Amino acid sequence: MLKHFLIVLLLFVVLDVSSQIPVGEWRDHLPYVHGRRVATSDSKIYCATGEAIFSFNKLDNSIEKLSKANVLTDIGVSAISYSSDYSTLIIGYTNGNLDLIDSKNNIQNIADIKRKQISASKTINNIYCSGKYAYLSMGFGIVVLDIERREIYDTYYIGEAGTYKYIYELDSDGEYFYAATESGIYKADLNSPNLANYVYWNRITNIPNYNKAFNALTVVDDEVWFNFNSLSVIDTLYYMDDNGWYYADTADCIGLSSGNGVAMSATWWKVTRFTDEGKDVVSYSNSRPEDALYDSNGDLWIADMNNGLIRWTPQREAYYYVPNGPFSDEVTDMDIQGGRLFVAAGARDQTWNNSWNTSEVNIFENETWSYARNFASDIVDVVSVVVNPEDPNQVFAGSWNGGLLEFSGSELKTVYRSDNSTLRSLDADVHYKIGSLAFDEDNNLWVTNSGVSNPVSVRMSDGSWETLEIGDEFNNGLIGDIIITPDNNKWLMLPRGGGIFVFNENGTFDNYDDDQYKVMSVKDEYNELITNDIYSLAVDKEGYVWVGTNQGVVVYYNPENVFSGENFYASHIIVDMDGTAQYLLETEVITDIVVDGSNKKWFATENAGVFLMSEDGTEQILNFNIENSPLLSNTVNSIAIDGDSGEVFFGTDKGVISYKGIATEGKDGYKDVYVYPNPIRPGYTGKITVTNLVTNSSVKITDISGNLVYETKAEGGQAVWDGNNFDGRRVRSGIYLVFCTNEDGSKTHVAKFMLIN
Repeated sequence: MLKHFLIVLLLFVVLDVSSQIPVGEWRDHLPYVHGRRVATSDSKIYCATGEAIFSFNKLDNSIEKLSKANVLTDIGVSAISYSSDYSTLIIGYTNGNLDLIDSKNNIQNIADIKRKQISASKTINNIYCSGKYAYLSMGFGIVVLDIERREIYDTYYIGEAGTYKYIYELDSDGEYFYAATESGIYKADLNSPNLANYVYWNRITNIPNYNKAFNALTVVDDEVWFNFNSLSVIDTLYYMDDNGWYYADTADCIGLSSGNGVAMSATWWKVTRFTDEGKDVVSYSNSRPEDALYDSNGDLWIADMNNGLIRWTPQREAYYYVPNGPFSDEVTDMDIQGGRLFVAAGARDQTWNNSWNTSEVNIFENETWSYARNFASDIVDVVSVVVNPEDPNQVFAGSWNGGLLEFSGSELKTVYRSDNSTLRSLDADVHYKIGSLAFDEDNNLWVTNSGVSNPVSVRMSDGSWETLEIGDEFNNGLIGDIIITPDNNKWLMLPRGGGIFVFNENGTFDNYDDDQYKVMSVKDEYNELITNDIYSLAVDKEGYVWVGTNQGVVVYYNPENVFSGENFYASHIIVDMDGTAQYLLETEVITDIVVDGSNKKWFATENAGVFLMSEDGTEQILNFNIENSPLLSNTVNSIAIDGDSGEVFFGTDKGVISYKGIATEGKDGYKDVYVYPNPIRPGYTGKITVTNLVTNSSVKITDISGNLVYETKAEGGQAVWDGNNFDGRRVRSGIYLVFCTNEDGSKTHVAKFMLIN
């Protein structure tokens, strides 16, 4: 039968996007295209993507994201199931955490399993709901959740003598439980006096490979379907009834489900429905199904790793549903200019060798994600990205194998290698280790080319190329970050204990006699070694160089003296921690440093989340980690700040999430000043923001009669107000005026807005 594939442009009501999100709010930027699990209520279809969940409302065609940024308590969704009896979506995570969400999106977290010390996998592999209980298939047994009481009811350890047994999936025919395990199919009578006693669970032995791993199971009427998970050859699907077992199919099975009286097998590239008439294959464009179920209308809903959520109708038409997002959760580096965020989605391992990720560059612009991928096979591990500050449409990305990529927007324009640049491969094959990238004040692009002689090249603003000879002791080594200071010195991070390399070509690329360069260790004012393990570099608005190490942060206050050595050393920042003086973040690895519009510093760490510190680093303003915020992971690889909006993007090892910060880059004048939200409507309790100010403006807010209700200093180009007066009380409804003055008083501006209580 001819299959028709319809890609539908729906007028989705996407509930969480707004370019002017309030200061202090979070939003996720996760990939929703990789559907893994599906569940249904009367009106909604839920699709789990691994990182989060989204729902499709069949009544109004709206899509809603459910993530750690708005509803969920965790990341790493491994199983979902819907209890119709209690109108509750049950969500299981890879770390054993549980969320229960009712029809009004009220959530209750149950972290008992997550907190428990267990010497086995805590991943919730599957959830089976029956009446008031949900049965969780775990790496150690079966956990019984009381849905009504919102608590763990019991745990079944069904291995020999009550030991752990890895459970892939559990189902029931109303008389028996059937469990697919690492060593066979186990069966137990529902009316057994104590299902927590392993003796009531018996392995079924009259089936092929009865003592081997079965990774999927479902019950259809009086038939039990189960998949033999072969590690050496292709899987085999069987089913059994009261008369014995039967062969059904041979294919690597990802998941089994049932509905409308048929069993369904999700395998690579297709869903197979097993009917009385035989196999019925559901296949569609770029298919990679993981899970499937029927709804009450007879539509088949498929969670697909390449397409998100798919509705397959009885007329054999395919409809695709997926919220906008990046293609993957991989993040190594990010850069933003002109409101366009670019994310390098490659990786290196801890020894700085290739991870061989087939990577892409993800792009966020005008509230929409797109991506450039499907490059040549040798372009892998895109580990760096930089936007031309004079032309935000021109973007360069470094591949840790394939060369330097130039994009025009999202379109790959040129790949630079030895045939069209001064870049060099490690050998005769394609092995170009292009790492950090930076533009100088003349709009020349500096490119690090690790592992070769002359490992720094420059793409000049006119498109020509130059290379530099910078000392034999530095050739053939690894290079990390590169920054360029106001005096045109280039600071390069040397990974794996190499310290820092600084050089200056003095603006001449054909005269090496006037070059200066220096390989140095990070030492204090007493010439004592602090560390040589450098992870990040940044230059702030005062010209100071901040260095992220394996022992926190140090700063060079006189970086211009790097070659003379006079009064040149690394200084620790001393902070007060509960009355004890400590060095700033001395126990943390600092993976990235970014300076915001008010010269405050954001520090990304390997294990402790992110920190926002004052201009001099002595005062902690914010610390976000997985326990106190929606941050996706404590391992943060990169930070990027939208200087126009103040939105701060955190690139973690589990994806991108953003926080609306206060500070923006200041403007030269006041012509674009505005207040948002405006008007402030009844019930709004968030921050009121005055934006597009001159740097560090004085801001005074008065009522229409001129009574002062608030004053502050802008953080860079933005100021915020909570709507309360000096006594902490909410001001009255009315028109309010904002008086703005720059630091020397030469520029002024008045804005106005309406507040309604």
